[in-house]
Amino acid sequence: MTAKKVLISGGSRGIGKSIALKFAQEGCEVLFTYKNSDKEALELVDHINENYSCPPAKSYKCDMADAADVKRLFKENKEDFSSVSALINNVGGHGKLKPFMFCSNDYFQEILGMNLMSVVNAVREVLPIFIRNKGGRIVNITSIAGTKGNPGHSPYAASKGAIIGFSKSIVKEVGSMGIIVNSVAPGFVSTESTDDVPEKYLKMRIDNSIYKRMGMPEEIADVTYYLGSSSPEYLTGQEIIVDGGITG
Repeated sequence: MTAKKVLISGGSRGIGKSIALKFAQEGCEVLFTYKNSDKEALELVDHINENYSCPPAKSYKCDMADAADVKRLFKENKEDFSSVSALINNVGGHGKLKPFMFCSNDYFQEILGMNLMSVVNAVREVLPIFIRNKGGRIVNITSIAGTKGNPGHSPYAASKGAIIGFSKSIVKEVGSMGIIVNSVAPGFVSTESTDDVPEKYLKMRIDNSIYKRMGMPEEIADVTYYLGSSSPEYLTGQEIIVDGGITG
């Protein structure tokens, strides 16, 4: 992947940040988007540029759930994005823990937009680049909730499940053009978003893991890097589960 270029959506914190650091460590040019975390984005760019022997990293502020904003992002940065060889769709969030009966349609749509439409919008803009360049890789970060479900997170589970079907459909349309599409489904991973998880729920999830611990974002980053760089062409249209054996 030397001198190759990766675009990561939601790269300033959590799993996205670990993915950005992994690609930078391997010598790739890292471009990433963020929505609100200006300070974290600047710090990550500075950290990569000061500590890794890779082309300078860049960050871009964008609401990936907003189709118009994503279109603007790609139009304004046409030169930067024209040689992107991998797209990592990491934007997402599970929202508040609440039963479906207490989820309004607006709230449901908000979570669908954050998780599903952020992927749809990015793929729509990157496919012409990959087709023109006769190849590219897409890795979508999903969740075991997309296949297993999760009480209190029905909009999140629905959106992640939809990404799985979307990914499998896209690869059947563009796979013959040299475009590889896979997904990574993390289990319970230690990030900023899990800091306020109730202790009882945290213990239950950890007890369900073979290793009796949460996953680390670096473990997700390692698998994502492999799929976004050197995994075989024949490995496509798949969802790789990284969950400590919870669904095994």
